Amino acid sequence: MGLEKLLYLQGVGAEFIDCFGNLVHIPAKDRQGILTTMLLQSSFDQHEHLHGMNKPDQQLFDVQAFTQQHLSPPKIDARIAQLDVQPWLVPLHGFQWCTIDKPHVDIYLPEHYSSEFVVTISGENIDTISVNADVSDCVIAGEYHINDQRYCQYRLILDKAKLHLGYHQLDLAFINDPQHKDTLHGQLMVAPSTAYQGRLVQPLNSSKQSWGLNAQLYALRNDAQWGIGDFGNLAELIEYAAHAGADFILLNPLHAVDISQPDNPSPYSPTDRRRLNPLYIQIEAVHEYKALNGELSSQKWQQKRLVLNQAHLINYDEVYSLKYAAFEKMYQIFCSHHIKLETPRYKAYKEFVLQDEAALMQFVTVEVALASKYFTQDVGFYLYLQFVADEQLQACQLNAKQCGMSIGLIRDLAVGAVSHGAEISANADLFCDNASIGAPPDPFAEQGQNWGLTPFDPVKLKQHNFSHFIQLVRSNMQSCGALRIDHVMGLLRLWWWPLHEELGKGCYVYYPLDTLLAIVCLESQRARCIVIGEDLGIVPPEIVSCLHQAGILSNELFYFCKDHNGFKPPQDYKRQSLMMLANHDVPTLSAWWFAADLRLRRQLELIETDDKLHQVMDQRQQEKQQLIDLLIREQAFELPTPMTSAEQLDFDSVLLAWIRVAAKGNAQLFSVQLSDLVADKHGVNIPGTWKEFPNWQRRLPLSIKQMSQSPKVQQRLEAIASARKSRTHASAVNTSAVNT
Repeated sequence: MGLEKLLYLQGVGAEFIDCFGNLVHIPAKDRQGILTTMLLQSSFDQHEHLHGMNKPDQQLFDVQAFTQQHLSPPKIDARIAQLDVQPWLVPLHGFQWCTIDKPHVDIYLPEHYSSEFVVTISGENIDTISVNADVSDCVIAGEYHINDQRYCQYRLILDKAKLHLGYHQLDLAFINDPQHKDTLHGQLMVAPSTAYQGRLVQPLNSSKQSWGLNAQLYALRNDAQWGIGDFGNLAELIEYAAHAGADFILLNPLHAVDISQPDNPSPYSPTDRRRLNPLYIQIEAVHEYKALNGELSSQKWQQKRLVLNQAHLINYDEVYSLKYAAFEKMYQIFCSHHIKLETPRYKAYKEFVLQDEAALMQFVTVEVALASKYFTQDVGFYLYLQFVADEQLQACQLNAKQCGMSIGLIRDLAVGAVSHGAEISANADLFCDNASIGAPPDPFAEQGQNWGLTPFDPVKLKQHNFSHFIQLVRSNMQSCGALRIDHVMGLLRLWWWPLHEELGKGCYVYYPLDTLLAIVCLESQRARCIVIGEDLGIVPPEIVSCLHQAGILSNELFYFCKDHNGFKPPQDYKRQSLMMLANHDVPTLSAWWFAADLRLRRQLELIETDDKLHQVMDQRQQEKQQLIDLLIREQAFELPTPMTSAEQLDFDSVLLAWIRVAAKGNAQLFSVQLSDLVADKHGVNIPGTWKEFPNWQRRLPLSIKQMSQSPKVQQRLEAIASARKSRTHASAVNTSAVNT
C-alpha cells in the first residue's frame, strides 16, 4: 500500500488506453523502474554533458541494491510524509492559483484554529488588498487527518472586482499567535478561464475564415541567402502570403540547437527552448553589416555562398562556419562602434540582456562550452546573436501585422530539450535526467519511440512554483500571434523511458494539468497569443474536454480525419481546430499519392519485407479511391472516361481539388505546407530515422519568387482563398452550435 501511494504521489501511471482502445496495465517492474529514475541522485555531470558523454554509466544498474536502500518501508513512508503530509503543515504554499471568475486564497490550518489572520495581496496592476479574517469566514475545500488532528484547506473568497489577471505577491500574517510570528509569503496566480481567442471570435457576417501556410524556415531558398532560410526569407514569404490573403505563417520550432553537432539539426531536439537559433539571422539586415558590406560582398565570401545556395540539401557544417565567421566580424563592429561609445543600439542590447539576464547567462555559458572547438569564447558574442535574432523575429511579426495578417506568425514549442543543453543542465533540479521522453509501443513503432529529450519532474516542477514552465511559455509567445504546443498531451502525461535498461520499459508520468493549462491561458491572454495544441496520436479522453473548454485549438491532419466510411467530409472537421493537409512527420501529398513514401520506407527497412510493402501499397490504393470518392461527393472533381485506375488521373488536378475541399472545411484555421503548395515529393522528416535519411536538411525546390511566377501555385492559393470565403455563413452557424 505504501509503495502504491508513493507511485501515485510521484505521478507514476498504472494503466492507459492504447491506440486500439484496449486497456493496458503497466507492469509493476516498469512502474517501479520509473519511480527509481525519479529518486536516483541526478546522473548529470556538467563536464561530461558538455562534451557529449551524456550516457549513463554503462555498468549494470543494481536494482535490488537500490530498492533495499531507497525503497525500504521506512524510506517510502518518509517520502510519502514529505509529499502528502508536510503540505498540510504549511499554512501558505509558495504558489497557488485561481480563476478570475472565482478568486480565492487557500490557507492550511488545524480545524477550529482560533486566531485571526491578515491576507495581503499586492503586485501587478492592482491596489494592495488586505483582508482580516478567521476560519469562520472561509469555506472548507479539503481536509487531511494527521494522527488525531484534522487539518483543513480553508478557502477565503476574494472580491473579484479588486483583482486582475496576473502573478501577485501573497502575504499571510497571524494575529496573536506565538507559533506563527513571522509573515509567510507566496504567489497567487489569477488566471482566465480560456486562452486568448483574438481573430477566432468573429462576427456572423465575417468575410472569411482564416488560413495560412506552414513552412520550415530553414528550407526557404533564394540566391541571396547564406545556404539556409533566414528571417529575410521569412519577411519575403510574409509579404507573398499576405498578398494572397493568408492570415498566418506556421513555422517549425525556432529554438536554439546544438552548435557542436551540425549533423543533428532537428528543431524538435533543441538545447534551449527559450532561445532562438542564430542561423536564422539575415546577415544583410544586421545593423553592423553596413560597415562590412565591402568585405562580405567580396568574391571570397560570395563563392562560398554560391556553392551552398546551389545545393538541394543544407550543409549545416559549412553554413555554421560561414555564417558564424560573418557574425564574429559583425560583433567586432558592434563592440568597437556601439559598446565602446554606449550608443542607443548598445543601450537596447543592454536592456534586452537585463530583461532575462539569468536565463540568458545560463544559455551563453553553455553555448561557449559547446562551441569551444569552433568559435569565439566571448559570452558577449552569444548574447549579441540572441539580441539580433530577437529583433529580427520581432520585425517579422510586425511586418506580418502591417501586411494585414490577422494572426501573423505561429511559433512551435517543442515537447522537450536535450540533456546537455543549457535549459536542462542549468536547471537540472527541475528535470529527471535519468529518463527520456517518448511514446509507448504501437503498430507504427513496435519497440516504442524514444525521442532523447529530458522530462520535467512533476514533483520538482511544483516545488519550484512552476517558474521554469512559466518562463518557457512566456518566451515562446513573444513575436507571434499564435503558439502551437507540440504533443500538448504532455500537459497531462508523458511517456518516460528509463536510461538504465535494467529499470524496465517505461510508463506514463502524470503532470498537474489544471495548473499548467491555467498558466498557458494566462500567458496567452497577456501576450494576446492564440494557442494550438498538437493532439495527434493517443489522446487521453480526460484532456480533450479540458483543452476545448480552455479555448485551445486542436490540430487536425487530413490523413487522420477518417471514419469507417473513409475520409471525413469537410463539414465534419472539428470547428475548434487548425486543419493541416500534412505536416513534417507525414508524406507530402505528392509522395502519398504516388506511394513514394512507402517505397522509401521499404528502402530504409522501416517496412521489413516485400510482402508487407505489397500490403500497405494495396491499402494505399484503397485510400486513394476513398479520396477520389470524397472529391467527387464534394463536387470538386470529375472522373475522366474511360478510367480503369487512379494512376490515370492527372495529379495536378487531384491536388487542386484536394486543397479546395479541405480548405472549405469547418475548421477555424486551415493551412497548407509550402512543399505541398509546390507539389514537392520529398518529405521533411522520416520518423524512426536519423543518419539513414537527410532529415531537416532538404530545401524547397522553388524560391518564393519562383512560386509567385508559377500559374499552378497561384491557382492553388486562389482555390484556398476562395474556399475559405465560401465557408463564412456555414462556419458562423456551426460556431453557434458548438458553443451551445
